[in-house]
Amino acid sequence: MNTFWVTFYSYKGGVGRTMALTNVAAILAKEGRRVVVIDFDLEAPGLDSFEGLGCKKGHQGVVEYVSEYLETNKAPNIENFVQECRPRTGHLRGKLWLMPSGKKDAAYNKARANIDWSELYEKRDGERFVENWKAAIEEAYQPDYVLVDSRTGLTDVGGICTLHLPQLVVLLYALNDQNIHGIAGVARAITSAATTRPPQLLTVATPVPAMFKERTGLLKDRLDLAEKELGVKPHCQIHYDPRVALKEEILVWEDKNRSLENRICWEYEKLRKSLAEYAVAGLDFLLKELDGALSEQDEEQAIRVAQDLARDYSDRPESWYAKARSSRAFGRHDLVEQHLRRAIEIDPYFEPAFEELIPFLKAKKRLVDAIDVCHQCLAALEADPPSQRKTSIRNTLGELAMAAGQYDVALDAHRRLIEHQDKDTSDAQRLAYLYNYNEASRRSGRPIDKAELAKIKKLYEEGVVTEGAASVGATLNHQQAMHIPYALTGDVLKARELLASCNRRAATVSPLERIFCVSTYTNLPLKEWLVENRRMLQALESGHLWDGTPLEAHAPAKA
Repeated sequence: MNTFWVTFYSYKGGVGRTMALTNVAAILAKEGRRVVVIDFDLEAPGLDSFEGLGCKKGHQGVVEYVSEYLETNKAPNIENFVQECRPRTGHLRGKLWLMPSGKKDAAYNKARANIDWSELYEKRDGERFVENWKAAIEEAYQPDYVLVDSRTGLTDVGGICTLHLPQLVVLLYALNDQNIHGIAGVARAITSAATTRPPQLLTVATPVPAMFKERTGLLKDRLDLAEKELGVKPHCQIHYDPRVALKEEILVWEDKNRSLENRICWEYEKLRKSLAEYAVAGLDFLLKELDGALSEQDEEQAIRVAQDLARDYSDRPESWYAKARSSRAFGRHDLVEQHLRRAIEIDPYFEPAFEELIPFLKAKKRLVDAIDVCHQCLAALEADPPSQRKTSIRNTLGELAMAAGQYDVALDAHRRLIEHQDKDTSDAQRLAYLYNYNEASRRSGRPIDKAELAKIKKLYEEGVVTEGAASVGATLNHQQAMHIPYALTGDVLKARELLASCNRRAATVSPLERIFCVSTYTNLPLKEWLVENRRMLQALESGHLWDGTPLEAHAPAKA
């Protein structure tokens, strides 16, 4: 276990430092990393103001921890001063803990005022105390990252946060003179400090006004000045977002906020990735090393890194997924499935392993095994609230069950998808859920519900004007599928038109393309897909669907 310590520092307040730290910590925890955040802004603490973290206020923290040491000359039990975050929304694949500034009551203010940080270092063996503090956190929580929120300005506490604690200091600055010159002075002080290993520096300009088209003028001048003073362009930029000034909110945990239009979330994501680039050990470093070894086909290095991952991170799905990738790259295909299954067993929320294992099993025509994997994941997630992950697994389960002829299983999966729709469910998704549910019901031998089929046709007809925006392959799938509800409600002429349109459109598709076929619920090569499509068309001429379901005498399509 190698913990990477990072301090977030700003010369002045109001630049969104705590907001950036909290959202980066949230991204890391959601991705499966173990993260401790420490609120060292003792005069103006704010980390426990983020209600989304699910932490209790009034919990003892940094001030009480240091005060107890000063009273007893013994390092207290760190676990009494740290609490686990339990967010009320979303799922964290990793873990997140908060060491707050302290209780923030009258006793807190008095204790904070009584801490003399200079005396602590000069007379109370403060350097060893801080090193033991760091070691206690690493031993108790085994974090991948510790993120420290430092107070602003030039202070003794700021010196501890920027020199003694971290391996990396994130310098956040606004683009006015006071911020630029102030942060440049701090950067020079850090790099010239008489320490054996000065921290690395990562610069972040924030909040940057949204002057997108400006190539010259005031914004460029300010960025040029910052580059001149700091000697480097900002590694990251975080643009102004009014929500940062209005509420302590974890924006990146809301799926709706992670859209392409939500710039600040993507900028927090970039900052998270930048942190990992500076880490020279730990899980992210090893995963990056493996990527390099695989891209260079360096089997010896890949084996070495995989062994390190297995030794230090055997409880992480990323390690087993890495072993699967390495095994596949160097011809050990017999081990790929084993490693992918182990990754999913450790964490059913780890999508990469699931998204590779299911196609792997499908390609080997082991649909029942793939269905079992879906059931195992859903069973492990049963107690969790509805989530995109559960929706995705159920969607996969429904498709696999249809392909395997397990129509009751498919029916249940699609029923649950319909039940858990919300306001963010698109019309295309609603159509797919309703269609698949009714098709599973029909194939399981249940009575055909024409009212439901009418709803399906209505949803399709309302969206058909955008059909041309889809790929040809998607359009072929849609038209082939929709011939069923039209045929079953008496409009066989429309059903024929849809299938005939498929035959014509297929001429524009590459023979190598695979198209999803409604009869098999699998992707078929174009040639095989066309054979199935013609079989469906011929069946209509005989008064039934391709699977023998009889049709009523059809009425002509309305003009």
